[in-house]
Amino acid sequence: MPDASHEIAPVAMFDAARPWQFHVELTDKCNAGCPMCPRTDHMNGCVADRSKVFNVELTLEDFRRCFDDAMCARTSDVILSGAYGDPIAASQCLEIVEHLTARGVRVAMSTNGGLRRPDWWRRLGEAFRASGSRLELHVDGLGEVNALYRVNTRFDRIMANAEAFLATGAEAEWHFILFRHNEHQLAEARALADRMGFRAFVAIDSIRFSKSPTFDYVLPTGERRTLEPPTLRVDETLGPGKADREDANAVAPPRIGGVSCKSAAVNRAYVSAHGIVSACCWMTGSEEEAALNASAGVDPADRHDLHRRPLAEILADEPFASIYAERWRACALETCLRKCAEDKRNLRHRVERR
Repeated sequence: MPDASHEIAPVAMFDAARPWQFHVELTDKCNAGCPMCPRTDHMNGCVADRSKVFNVELTLEDFRRCFDDAMCARTSDVILSGAYGDPIAASQCLEIVEHLTARGVRVAMSTNGGLRRPDWWRRLGEAFRASGSRLELHVDGLGEVNALYRVNTRFDRIMANAEAFLATGAEAEWHFILFRHNEHQLAEARALADRMGFRAFVAIDSIRFSKSPTFDYVLPTGERRTLEPPTLRVDETLGPGKADREDANAVAPPRIGGVSCKSAAVNRAYVSAHGIVSACCWMTGSEEEAALNASAGVDPADRHDLHRRPLAEILADEPFASIYAERWRACALETCLRKCAEDKRNLRHRVERR
């Protein structure tokens, strides 16, 4: 019989004694039709897949209730980006940002930059500059090339919005997914980012070609196109770079069953546009997450909905409290093994402004 004194105690994913971080998807709305995005019906003119997209969004009232002064005092960072939507498509995105930043919370926002007008972006920049927040602008080519992946976006509008934002002195990074059709513009895009005042240029080597060497899609015009991975090595083109910045709140979580959970490392939970709290953006809505919740007797629409319970209560609940760690020990969570053991993620080459 094993000695109980040598048994490994359950490990909670989230720690109420440390500053909170949150990854929030404000909405599943988006102006773009990126072919490889899970929201896109890529063989049907890159329209939204209505089996996955419901045009929902979180509101300013949701944030006033869930991120009151006390919760904001315990929260260091909120990341606004999504698996299905672009945060600036949310009706009250700007007001939500101002609510958070006015209470000392840093915001990191990921967007294609194609919505709103320059005056909106100037106001956003003021809120970002005052709080040390950071924008990630995803632009995958210059001129008409950008819209070959960022379908339905306009490059001139994105640049006008970026100029308005950067004029406030706020910090922004240009993120550029590499494909064969845009790799010839990589150095030129990096030079433009320098001239405009972006703090960094981040070239991204996507893992979305892992299942196939090509990806077919149909533009809204009916033109059929094919995405292909790049042929060049980004480090040889852009020169020495480094990985994205380390989070100041990151700790080294215990490696359990080969998994060192990133959510645990930075004490960061994921909140969907429906208001459902999950371990991370990889697990949310998955069959594995559903099985975990079922094993804990949890109905996420009731127990994990921020419209029904305070965030701190949800984060102390199962399966976060112990069941995730139990499954890691059993090597039973394929998503966790792939993302946080084998580190199967996009590769990013970050170059600071010259």
